[in-house]
Amino acid sequence: MKRFIKKVVILIVICSALVALISYASLSVLKKSAFYKPSYLSQHVEPSNFDYIILGASTGLTTLNTELIDSLNHTKGINLAMDDTALATQYLMLQHFIYEGKSTDYCILAPSVFDFDVTDSVMSGNDYRFMMFNDRDYVQNHYSTFDGTDANLLKLSRWFPALGVAYYNVEILYPALQATVKPEKRNRFDANGNYVYPLSSSDDQKINTSTTFQIGFKNPWLMKIKALCETNNIKLIYYISPLQGYSVMAAPQINEVINHSDVLQNKKYFYDDIHVDRKGRKKVTELFADRLAQIME
Repeated sequence: MKRFIKKVVILIVICSALVALISYASLSVLKKSAFYKPSYLSQHVEPSNFDYIILGASTGLTTLNTELIDSLNHTKGINLAMDDTALATQYLMLQHFIYEGKSTDYCILAPSVFDFDVTDSVMSGNDYRFMMFNDRDYVQNHYSTFDGTDANLLKLSRWFPALGVAYYNVEILYPALQATVKPEKRNRFDANGNYVYPLSSSDDQKINTSTTFQIGFKNPWLMKIKALCETNNIKLIYYISPLQGYSVMAAPQINEVINHSDVLQNKKYFYDDIHVDRKGRKKVTELFADRLAQIME
């Protein structure tokens, strides 16, 4: 019986060591790769100084094309927006950008328009993409801000990476295998951080009615982002992306606001109600570039 127990213990130790080794290796590979945007910024973005950066959710990711902006304005920008993220994660990305020793004159904040007024924030679905930087205090502090199983596992993964890797297995293990073979592969964004939705199948149809609502910029994370920008001499600009059938009234703010909520009045420019397609992105980006050039004068 003792021999059997001894063998079981040895087997458990070997399996635990193997799981730990795979977890460490997976996170190490992803940290050096370009697959997720935090790692891409850390390991694959050579410029240190930018004229502007774009933070935000899927709307910021797919609405503003930094390559086109730079060609029109002769600037240097990068899109650091990530899908399925809230303002708390966008604050984390700004911290990450600054920690990496990079600087920018302007920060374009382009979250989901509804996130501007969220007061009870929860952890974003894609916050695991910072797991490989969990040895840094600002990442650990971010995870510690939230409650719930996912937040607790990400927090504990600083010391026990197998917990986070096991919980987010599909999002970590398979990308790690891909990154091992092709470390330059990016997860749905180009060399400038942009992504675009394909052309819409919507008809060339004018949007005749719209619903107007006001945003008051009540999300407490806005103040944290603003304070971090001021500390690092970054000018903060709020960006409200196009919406299909809605018009946004922005409450007066100290910060500059570029409101493009109702600039597209045709369904052919939209992929869905809150995202533009390739045609819409080009049209809006040109309008944005013109306004940004005026602000930068």
